Amino acid sequence: MRPSALQVATASLNAALYAALGALWTLFPVTVFGVRFWPQVFVPGAFAVLFGPWVGGVGAAVGIFVADVVYGHHDAVLSLLVGVPANFVCFCLIGYLSRRQIRTRARLSLILIGLAIPVVMVAYALYALSGSTVAILVALGVLVITLVAIPYLARSRWAEVEAASSIGLGIGSAIVGLGIVTYSSFFVMPQVLGLGSGPLPAIFAIGATLWTYMSEIPFLLAITPPIVKAGQAAFPSLRVGQTTASKNTNA
Repeated sequence: MRPSALQVATASLNAALYAALGALWTLFPVTVFGVRFWPQVFVPGAFAVLFGPWVGGVGAAVGIFVADVVYGHHDAVLSLLVGVPANFVCFCLIGYLSRRQIRTRARLSLILIGLAIPVVMVAYALYALSGSTVAILVALGVLVITLVAIPYLARSRWAEVEAASSIGLGIGSAIVGLGIVTYSSFFVMPQVLGLGSGPLPAIFAIGATLWTYMSEIPFLLAITPPIVKAGQAAFPSLRVGQTTASKNTNA
């Protein structure tokens, strides 16, 4: 267990970097299904793996709240009810799952669940959507499946991180999708999102979930491990509590 002061400091740094880097969104203000294009997820992802679930979850929750209120949709209630819990759960899970000491069978289950999420999303896209959208989602899905599967097949210690990232973001994305639809049933959505003032249909939740996961997961999978590896190389003490590789695994 790391000292409380260190956890507070690292969670604060996580939140500050997440919100500050997220400000780049103002230069490329892409919003789909009411959800911003948000590649900055690798920031709390790295903090979650390096410092644990509390630092990752709390830092992400505070950071997204600041981002939403300062330069996002400016609706504090929407952020508190949707964005904050989604980010907290997502990065708490990533920190918890990626740092557990697990046996071979549990490890395989973790990988399979991490793979199942993009597979289900791609299957739904092929069933319900058409045109260029399907091609993009399928391409992203294949990329995600590859990034999750290869470390496991290569017996790399990063397999748990990749699978945990897929699971955490999958659940967080579902909270976002369901949360937006539920929120619209009780409150008026922020005008800046362009979603109208009435309740959104239930099917909207699936689109928001797909967009959130598929637009963010490539950055989480591709950028988080190198940052974590650099952090652990610079500060070997950060390896404490990390799921360790066996002698015959690759770095």
